[in-house]
Amino acid sequence: MSGESIERLMDIILQMKINLAHVTETLQQQTFEIREQLGAVFEEEKQALERCLKNIDERLEECAACASDYRRLHANLAVMRAKLIQLGAAPSALPPAPPGDMADLLSWRVRELKEQGRL
Repeated sequence: MSGESIERLMDIILQMKINLAHVTETLQQQTFEIREQLGAVFEEEKQALERCLKNIDERLEECAACASDYRRLHANLAVMRAKLIQLGAAPSALPPAPPGDMADLLSWRVRELKEQGRL
């Protein structure tokens, strides 16, 4: 091989090295940008999930208050029904008594709603 051929081959290899470095740099930049975009999307979705959980928590707190009211009203109605029976009346049946704790109450209502085809 002549000196000129070797010089030309070295120039080609150098150009390939420069091109490869440029491709690598471009790939790293695109990877960084994609990572930044995915990170932003991840944070948005995470915040959406956190808002959903906050809404669920608020509804559960409202539900707990309603469950407390239901228990109180059910107890009052049971006393009133017993008095009506003592006075000789035939009052209608009581609505179902709520289970003891909130978890049982929620499970019970979910089952009831499923059976009614509402969930």
